[in-house]
Amino acid sequence: MNDGSGSKLLSTSGRWLSGALLALGIGLLALPGAQAHPHARFSYQLDPILRDGAVVGLAVRWMLDPLTSLLALRGIDANRNGVADPEELAAFARLNDQLVSAQGYFLSLGAGADAAPGFRVSRGLSAEQSAQRIQLSFEVTLEQPHRGPLTVRLFDASWYVALSADDPPLPAGHACQGSAALETLETQGWGAQPVPVVRLTCPGT
Repeated sequence: MNDGSGSKLLSTSGRWLSGALLALGIGLLALPGAQAHPHARFSYQLDPILRDGAVVGLAVRWMLDPLTSLLALRGIDANRNGVADPEELAAFARLNDQLVSAQGYFLSLGAGADAAPGFRVSRGLSAEQSAQRIQLSFEVTLEQPHRGPLTVRLFDASWYVALSADDPPLPAGHACQGSAALETLETQGWGAQPVPVVRLTCPGT
């Protein structure tokens, strides 16, 4: 669980994914090209949670890239029946949650000149399979309801995982609007990198 300091951008070790995959027997780091960064590319979508016209939380969905999904699906198939059973997906989510929770879920929030909203993780990672891809999702609750534009960053400073916003970054038909713009952020040892940052605006905020 996040201790409430999640609004501060946290540096990461970049080992949560590799640790989970290696523990499941996948051996991601043994693949050709594994010395390059990033090792994995996830897309994400945001689902702002509203109450009385204010943002009170965010549901976040990560979609693992095809290669990482393939390796993960092979690794979590403990009973070798060729499919990812609910119990196997749940175990995969629990293991990754233990690792990524220490990294603040790569999430930070901003509100322009105002103090960055604090948040806590209200639901840790869960996993599901969509076709041949794995989705991981979690939810955060803001410490205080937020009105006004909100900036959402999902960024792994180790550059082990590159996270990019879906187009569009919010589900179709959502009351809020979101637009992604590139922002240059400094990584740990891999120089400055362009990172999509989503800016949210919601009716009545």
